[in-house]
Amino acid sequence: MTFELKLNRCILAMAAGTLLWAGCQKPAQEMPSDAPVDSKEYHGLLLDNRDTTVSPRDDFYRYANGGYLKRTEMPAEESRWGVFAELTEKNVVRLNDIMLECSKSGAAKGTIDQKIGDFYKTAMDSTAIEKLGATALQEDLDKIANLKTVGDMVPLLASMHRRGMGPLFGMYVDQDAKNSTRYVLNLSQGGTGLPEKDYYFSKSPDKETIRVAYVAFMAKLLVLAGEEQAKADVIAAKCMEMETKLAGGSKAMVELRDADANYNLMQLDGMTKLVPQFDWKAYFSAIGIAEPGDLIVGQPAFFTNLGKLLGSYPIEDWKNYLKVNMLNGAAGELSNDFVMANFDFYEKTLSGTEKIKVRWKRVAEGANWGLGFALGQKYTEKYFSPNAKKIALEMVDNILAVMKDRLGKIEWMSDETKKLAIHKVETILPKIGYPDKWRDYSKLEIGSDSYIKNSFALREFGFQFRLDKIGKPVDRTEWGMPPQVVNAYYNPSQNEIVFPAGILQAPFFDEHVDAAMNYGGFGAVIGHELIHAFDDEGSKFDAEGNLKKWWNDTDRKNFEDRAAVVKNQYDEYVVADSLHINGGLTLGENIADIHGLQMSYWAWKRSLEGKPAPANQDGYTPEQRFFVNYGQIWSSLLRPEYLRLMVATNPHSPAEYRVIGTLSSFPEFYAAFGVKEGDRMYRAAEKRSAIW
Repeated sequence: MTFELKLNRCILAMAAGTLLWAGCQKPAQEMPSDAPVDSKEYHGLLLDNRDTTVSPRDDFYRYANGGYLKRTEMPAEESRWGVFAELTEKNVVRLNDIMLECSKSGAAKGTIDQKIGDFYKTAMDSTAIEKLGATALQEDLDKIANLKTVGDMVPLLASMHRRGMGPLFGMYVDQDAKNSTRYVLNLSQGGTGLPEKDYYFSKSPDKETIRVAYVAFMAKLLVLAGEEQAKADVIAAKCMEMETKLAGGSKAMVELRDADANYNLMQLDGMTKLVPQFDWKAYFSAIGIAEPGDLIVGQPAFFTNLGKLLGSYPIEDWKNYLKVNMLNGAAGELSNDFVMANFDFYEKTLSGTEKIKVRWKRVAEGANWGLGFALGQKYTEKYFSPNAKKIALEMVDNILAVMKDRLGKIEWMSDETKKLAIHKVETILPKIGYPDKWRDYSKLEIGSDSYIKNSFALREFGFQFRLDKIGKPVDRTEWGMPPQVVNAYYNPSQNEIVFPAGILQAPFFDEHVDAAMNYGGFGAVIGHELIHAFDDEGSKFDAEGNLKKWWNDTDRKNFEDRAAVVKNQYDEYVVADSLHINGGLTLGENIADIHGLQMSYWAWKRSLEGKPAPANQDGYTPEQRFFVNYGQIWSSLLRPEYLRLMVATNPHSPAEYRVIGTLSSFPEFYAAFGVKEGDRMYRAAEKRSAIW
């Protein structure tokens, strides 16, 4: 449950409103036209990002960001551009500098500097990578070619899963959703290369075009690996048929949001009965687990369908399926022809990106996860202010206090459930900046001879890191996201809210600005993650992180009735042509946006108690500064292709509606800008979210 899920990147070409702010009732609230000085030194609202020809009562997103949208050109290497992307880009430059420095350090073998440096050098050695081409995978391709029976696939499948590839199904280690004190193996649907089930079945022209392009992409990979074009076309078509049948047994993304339905506890004998066509004991042994113990099976019907497919296709078809999956899973780390084939489909066709990023950027982005905490330690030492952590923690404490107070006053919830909800807030663990202890990379082997070997070593290290958790106490100090990532998250099994150093930057957070701006920016992030503990998914987990029924039936029904208002609100939004936001898919994030901002606003007001009233700045009241900065953290250009991908697969609404939808549900916004019935930002009271 992240604040901003990163896929790729569009501009919504909707007409801006024409009502002018000058028509507002209070002259003191008129908006200035002066622009800030050099942005590198400036601390405050980005005044030149606004479009003051648009009324904030009519279209607040374009009022806050219209200037930015008009003057900013989408980088050819991006499918989305805006605040998140700009901060991420800045951090990618910093990470590249760190890796470059390590590559020149001559560090001793086994040190983290040696591992970072050698990974960087092999990743940047395009000459060696080009020379290898597909032969970098020759050992694996030979193993596939030598398979004789469907049963022979088991060790190879395990090896591919260990290296982050996803043939047939998914396997990972996580906390037991109903017993958060232990780690268990999870099995889930998978085995497909398109973003979502609907991509295999939708009759819409754009989805049909994508399917054709996907088959061509698979054939291209096979040709690059030495197959003749005619045979490659036949194989790719068969692989598409197999993936379509896998997708047919899968759940859609909205269905996957049902945590209760995704929890099916089994043991090895249960999986054997569910899929007798697959040797699960041999699979787990090959993965590295002699006795798997309890298993959480996410989608049993998918595995039943998988078993039937294993028995209905000959080994030659499965060999081709595995070959395509292997090539696809490694394409980004092979020679340039593979890299470009991967880019042309996943970035250009699916997301609209016009140009591939330069190698050093791709390397830095990849290392950001594989070596994330090693790089994060160096990043935070150099770029993160201890004072920022102190201020941020004070904001978190204040917002948590407001949430407790709000819960105590909720009229639609029983006293018994209120007590449990307040207890859940009291036990939430906030993590800010970076971990208290850093990940140990001593078992990671990185050499100086092969990029693909190093990439696979990183993948296997991460896999084994999770696998080693089975049977050990849950480590509640662990972070699930490196500190330099521009994002944040709530983890229901840990009941924690986590704010990496990467997001503690302007315009989200700035030590040098007033509290109104910080609460409108970073405070909204805090509130968003907090509300995830009480959205339609997170609210099913108790204070200890267990999926259980801790609400009574009446309270849950009251909640669901109120959540339906949010779903209906976002279902109404048309983002392009006849393309609507999916209110069911985005429900949790929309609840978190709406009520997270409200919690931050009330916490900001709470922080002012007993203090002199803050003065107006830049022609804005403090309340207006709060809302303008909130609007400006969502500045975003999107390509049309990315927008369609986002609506189909992303649990977050497009940025424009994270502003419009959120603010149109908040009476305090109405008061700050004089919004009244008849204005486009106005929403009737009975259609506004009234959950928390």
